[in-house]
Amino acid sequence: MANPREIALKAIYDIEFNGAYSNMTLKKYLAVADERDKSFITALVYGTVDRKITLDYIIGNLSKLKIKKVSAYILIILRMGIYQLKYMDKIPDSAAVNESVKLARRYGHSASAGYVNGVLRNAVKFQIEYPKDKTEYFSVKYSFPINLCKKWTEDFGFEFTENMLRAFGESAPLTLRANTLKTTAEELAEKIRGNGIQAKVYGDAVICAGFDIAHDKLYLNGFYTVQDIAAQAAAEVLLPKPGDTVIDMCAAPGGKTTHMAELMNNEGKIYAFDVYEHKTELIKRNAERLGITIISTQISDGKKLNSELEGTADKVLCDVPCSGLGIIRRKPEIKWNREDTENLPQIQREILNNGAKYLKSGGEILYSTCTIENEENGAVTGAFLRDNKEFEKVYEKTYYPHIDNTDGFYICKMKRNK
Repeated sequence: MANPREIALKAIYDIEFNGAYSNMTLKKYLAVADERDKSFITALVYGTVDRKITLDYIIGNLSKLKIKKVSAYILIILRMGIYQLKYMDKIPDSAAVNESVKLARRYGHSASAGYVNGVLRNAVKFQIEYPKDKTEYFSVKYSFPINLCKKWTEDFGFEFTENMLRAFGESAPLTLRANTLKTTAEELAEKIRGNGIQAKVYGDAVICAGFDIAHDKLYLNGFYTVQDIAAQAAAEVLLPKPGDTVIDMCAAPGGKTTHMAELMNNEGKIYAFDVYEHKTELIKRNAERLGITIISTQISDGKKLNSELEGTADKVLCDVPCSGLGIIRRKPEIKWNREDTENLPQIQREILNNGAKYLKSGGEILYSTCTIENEENGAVTGAFLRDNKEFEKVYEKTYYPHIDNTDGFYICKMKRNK
């Protein structure tokens, strides 16, 4: 029988040192886990990755050895052990310590096991004292990079930032978008409750307790798509109508594309662009599962204009590549991997500018991101509107987890008047 803590260790190592995505990594490792252990492994992996700064702060207070000198596997074992001690109430302290020591002996040596044993036994009774500096306090308490805490306090103020950081540390709900071509949210909720799962209706969405959708017949038969409430707002605000011609500039994996098709009652035409063939194939599979036939996928870079489509679209969706800081609840590793975000606003502007050229007079374009950074949101759409006087802003909203109980998300709808 696979050891659940060892499975978590391997998954965290891949996320931390191999740059793997947490959701895809967990899916791979959970495939070899006992069904009874899956929720524990999931909580341990996400929690340990999410709370890295706090855990390292505790280790730093208890270890005579500097963290930089601790081997990768032993450091992860220490983090996992402390996470169980401090954040998982149902795990006995003895189990957290003893199982960590066993792992340390397997992935290190006898001295490693003794070191882990000593640190974790001291951690049992350790009461953390947070830094007095407000920004450092935020960083350690909520486990966010200090430069991000500093930026957000400057952008939003201390109270707003603390409430947002706290919300980002909470578990995100499983939200399903009912496929209105096949069912309603009320009917879907009833079917889910029939499987013994709690579910409540919110518009066309169903918010429910987590479960494995991969083998769920309702999912396989196309009754729903997993999609956060804020992300659902993109298609709902753009609101394409049956018979419209729509262009989705950055469509994979197809959540918003298929949502638009459902709103169009599967009547009209949607061109779904993506740079990679394997991603366009994913859009096709999602459309087929949902019973949608109006989506035409194209391998296309949104930064490059397809002159044949200029002036042809009633609606254009620009759900652009972004820093992803709004979905930290679902992918906590995002806050640690932010090196390649400096050029994003330029890329976003290029995609938006090209998308606007596809519109007919009177058509509408919606720009969206899954981030809360103004540089990628209002600054981009504001610059676009200043440079393109024929467009006017129709609607704009930023979603925040502590205010809207959703992912962080931004949408701005603009209309072409001539």
